[in-house]
Amino acid sequence: MGAPSIEAMGPAANLTREHGFEPLRVEGTLPSELAGTLYRQGPGLFELFGTAYQHVFEADGAVSAVRLRDGEAWGASRLVQSEGLLEERRRGKALYSFAAPWWRRYWSNHKQNKNTANTNVIAWQGRIFGLMEACKPTEISPEDLSTLGETDLGEVILGGFSAHPHDNPKRKALYNFGLEYDRVTNLHLYELPYKGSARRIKSFPLPFPPMLHDFMVTENYLLFFLSPAKLQIFRGLFSIGPWNKLFQWDPNASTEVFVIPIDRPDEMIRFSTEPFYQWHFSNAYEHGNDIVVDYVRYPDFSTFGALGDGSKFGKGRGKARWGAFHRARLNLQTRSMDSQLVWDGACEFPRVHPDKLTQEYRYVWLSTEPLKEEVGKVPHSLLRIDVKSGDVVTHDLDGNEYPSEPVFVPKDGATEEDEGYILSLVYEPDSHTSYLGVYDGQDINAGALAKVWFDHHIPVTFHGNWVPAT
Repeated sequence: MGAPSIEAMGPAANLTREHGFEPLRVEGTLPSELAGTLYRQGPGLFELFGTAYQHVFEADGAVSAVRLRDGEAWGASRLVQSEGLLEERRRGKALYSFAAPWWRRYWSNHKQNKNTANTNVIAWQGRIFGLMEACKPTEISPEDLSTLGETDLGEVILGGFSAHPHDNPKRKALYNFGLEYDRVTNLHLYELPYKGSARRIKSFPLPFPPMLHDFMVTENYLLFFLSPAKLQIFRGLFSIGPWNKLFQWDPNASTEVFVIPIDRPDEMIRFSTEPFYQWHFSNAYEHGNDIVVDYVRYPDFSTFGALGDGSKFGKGRGKARWGAFHRARLNLQTRSMDSQLVWDGACEFPRVHPDKLTQEYRYVWLSTEPLKEEVGKVPHSLLRIDVKSGDVVTHDLDGNEYPSEPVFVPKDGATEEDEGYILSLVYEPDSHTSYLGVYDGQDINAGALAKVWFDHHIPVTFHGNWVPAT
């Protein structure tokens, strides 16, 4: 299958221009107190040598950044130059993905995994890392976004390293997990302290090889919802397509809940509940004998196939059943879970105030996704949910503009939880360019305070983080 045109792909078109930091045009007024860099990570190449990748998760990664200071802005964007991509370009053919013939990708993947680093970008101890869940971190230069190479953080990382580390401010550390698929699938738990060396906390065998995308952290626990989205071992081992058939949903199986004490990992609490899936969490905290967990809940795993080759980005969610925002309470004494709907709109990519992580909080910011037949009639939106009152504030984007995950940046000296700025990288289809929208966290429905424009489009980004200037 040939690669779709730019017009057909929109925000899922290949990155057409790579560059280091250069001045960006500012429309409106940037708050002068915003000083730092927003890093974003996502797919950057959706095809290779004229052949489209079968699924967006196969795409080669790109890292983008917008640096703000004194009301001015600079932007950069580059493809991740993985060893796999460099080898493919040297040889002039696809080697690792389902864009390659079966025998070729089987042989290539048998030697090594291609580290696409296409999902998230994090900062740790002054270093920047691009992440994808099946491989080790890829270090990125904060100076010009060039690729420095894969790292195991001092021989700590075994197998993959999830694209969703979570901060635990009270413990002054990031926590993450990784899966190692083998005859038995192992779950590895990691701690990355603000100061000092990374360490592996513990490893556990899992009952089956799952699609485990995200997890959650409280002050004292690591939480996992092990949903019945199961890797088909034979397909995975022999690289047999199609890509979206690598995982199969088992509607007759349960979702297993793992609650792992950070200081006593051998005392894991484990129980089962009804089957459901989640891609992303927003926050979790301890409340008496309970743990409160907020997340976007799906009835099944159908969105995995709906993502397909990425052409649905900005074009609606097809017929796939999208997620709704839920709050779950885990009772550790009775080993039970009760999940209640908070907001029933189709939403994703929840983010909260960074200082409220692992604590009771009030506000969560998300983006919405209309149905395919609603595109052009129902806009994409950014929204704020008050989890205490249930109130929702929405900002509808213009036309068919497509937003990214909303990242909250608190104001210096703020006294209110929503006193700060929302940053979202937005694709503008008419000009096929992208801008960073800066919104008032207390009044997002008033529209952007400023738009910081690239002169080209930034392909869809999944996740990213704000790094304050030092």
